[in-house]
Order: sequence, then C-alpha cells, then structure tokens
Amino acid sequence: MLERLQAQVDQGKPKAQRKANGGKKQRQRFGNTPQPKLAEVEQSFELEDSERQCPACGGEVAPLGDEWEESELIDCIQVSYRRVKVRQRKYACKCGGHICSAPGPERAIAGSRYSLDFAVKAVSDKYCDHLPLSRQVRIAARYGLDVTSQTLWDLSNAICRQLEPTSTRLLELALTANWIGLDQTGWPSLDGKKDKPWQMWAITTDRIVCHRIRDNKGAATFLDLVGDYRGVVVCDALSTHGAAQRDGPGFQLAGCWAHVFRKFREAEPDHPQASKMLEWIGRLYEIDDEAQSLEERGKLRAGKSLDVLAEMRKWLLSQAVPKSLSIGNASMYTLANWERLTLFTKHADLPLDNNGTERAIRGPVVGRKNHYGSKSRRGTEVAATMYMETALKK
Repeated sequence: MLERLQAQVDQGKPKAQRKANGGKKQRQRFGNTPQPKLAEVEQSFELEDSERQCPACGGEVAPLGDEWEESELIDCIQVSYRRVKVRQRKYACKCGGHICSAPGPERAIAGSRYSLDFAVKAVSDKYCDHLPLSRQVRIAARYGLDVTSQTLWDLSNAICRQLEPTSTRLLELALTANWIGLDQTGWPSLDGKKDKPWQMWAITTDRIVCHRIRDNKGAATFLDLVGDYRGVVVCDALSTHGAAQRDGPGFQLAGCWAHVFRKFREAEPDHPQASKMLEWIGRLYEIDDEAQSLEERGKLRAGKSLDVLAEMRKWLLSQAVPKSLSIGNASMYTLANWERLTLFTKHADLPLDNNGTERAIRGPVVGRKNHYGSKSRRGTEVAATMYMETALKK
C-alpha cells in the first residue's frame, strides 16, 4: 500500500525528482505492444526476376509453396495539407424569386478558407500536445503550408466560442456534486502589463474536470468560483481557503492526506520515526480498499479508520519537537488541519486526497512550460476552456 501511495504522490512530480526519490517503474508487459486502434493493411514482397538466382548452384529459386516470412511494421503517413477548390452548384427557380447554392464544406469560421478539421488540429496540437502556435507554423511550413500564428489563434478562438456553453454547463453540474476537488497554479502573463501571473483553477468531481482563469487565488476568488455551493471542497490548506469558508454559504473543507504523506516522507531521512505516520496513512488507504460498496466503506471509516486516526493523533501529540525541524513542521501541519483531514470518516464518498484534481491541472502545467503563458486575457480564457480534457472522465 505504501508503494502505491508513493506512486500516486510521485505522479505530480517532475521526472528528474521522481528518479531521485525512487527506482525505475516495473515493466508491466513483454513483447510487442498491442495496437487495436490502428488500421491494418497487408503488403507482400517478392524477389525480382534478376534476384531469383541460387548462390550455391546458380539455378533459379522458386516460391516455396505458400510459405511467407511474416512480421509486423508500424508505419507513419506524414501530415499533408491540400488546397480544395470548392464548387457549390447554384440553383434558381423559374419564377425568378429564389436563387440558392448547394451546402459547402464545414468551415471553422463562416467565410474562412480554413476547414473545421484544420482548426481542430491546431487546437488539439496546442492544448493536448502543448505545441505553441509559432511552432505549429514552422511545422506546417515544412509541409508546404504558409500560415501565420495569428490565423491559428483566430481559429482557436472560434473553436473556443463553440465550446464555452459546454464548459459553463460542466461547472454548473460539478457544483451539484456532494464534493468537489479544487486546486490552482500560476499562469504567466506575457503582455508585459500585469505584474503577477493569473491563476489557473481546476474544479473536479469523480466525473468532471473544468478550469477557470482568475486574477488571483484569494478568498473572494474562491467564493466567486464555487458560488452558493454547499457540499465538501477537497483542497490544500491555504489560509485564503479557510477565509472563504468562513465567509461562504456553508460548504465544508476537507484536507488531503497525500499532502501529509509528502511532508512525513520528506522528514523520514532525518527522522526515522516519521515512518510510523507513513504506515498509518497507508493503512487508511488499505481500509478503504477493503470496502466492496460505498455503504461498507462508510462503516469501515467510522470504525477501523477512526481507530487508526486515534492512534495517530496520540502519537502526534507526543512529538515534542520544534516546528523548525521537518518532522515538527509535518506534525504541526497535520494537527492544525485535523478537522479537515478527518472529515472523510463522515462521508463515505469523499476521497482521501486531492490527487485527482492535481492530475487534472497537469495539462495546464505542461502547457505553461511549453508556451509560457498567454499574451492577453482572452488567451487565458481560451486556455482554461480548452483544458477541459474533453471534460467528462470515463
């Protein structure tokens, strides 16, 4: 269990840091990776007449019945662009009162020369594969297309406007759930006019992921995002979140045990006794895994989990170490957030951590690393909409 929790915690870390903290990931399979989604074609290769000579006797080699040497090849058909000459036949009534044209191909923007498929590719390349628009321009040039980053931005903006009602509705649906996860990360401003970065917020449930851009991560912004929500918000221990709860309509805050795990794991090299906390936290996850239903999980949490928590709290209170030490800091953090961290014992469906939301915010973080941020407020809004991750989890 500790190994699984360690892996969950490490998922949000940079690759180099993961290597420093642990070994290699165990290989899960051997042999060729199955490719059920790829189209399959068959190609046959035979010797030319000039190559059908036996090197041993000089005679002619003939086909060996219906025997073939078979193997598999993964091939790539490179990207290609084409200029389509669109012809829409015109029609007219003999009365002279009506003239019309046959419907044409679907375009990203009415009157634009770029297809909807072209625009979708530009969007997916940037927000799914994190390719900045300027890099897409250079790639397109290699395949003979002359296009500007402004054109690609206009197309992305047009696609975003079509998706905005969906994004709005998804947030509305998320705020009807019993609990939501919430996290945020900085989003740099590249226009030179804003001193501080914007904040990319992620709001999640067990099925929905949506993002919003705001100017800051203050209590007022928190309340603006959750509105009249009255469920449980799983989040980190920022003081502004606590302030938002005091001023809010009545929602509760739940803590994240993965945050606690990280703190004690960082303290363990200098303070071996921290391993006790790691084992207890792992036990909380094991107890949840024992449940075969939500009802059973609620009973286990109200029984076994509370027993583990009681033992844990007794040990934490016995740690007479200054906060300046890593284990003292971890202990004080846990006790200070005890009410939030133990709220899960009263809600069977509540997750023990906020790892799901942290994973949901990974897309914006990787995108930020590649295209550095946004040049305008509208750019931030487009980014937030596009990072819905197609919004509905399976």
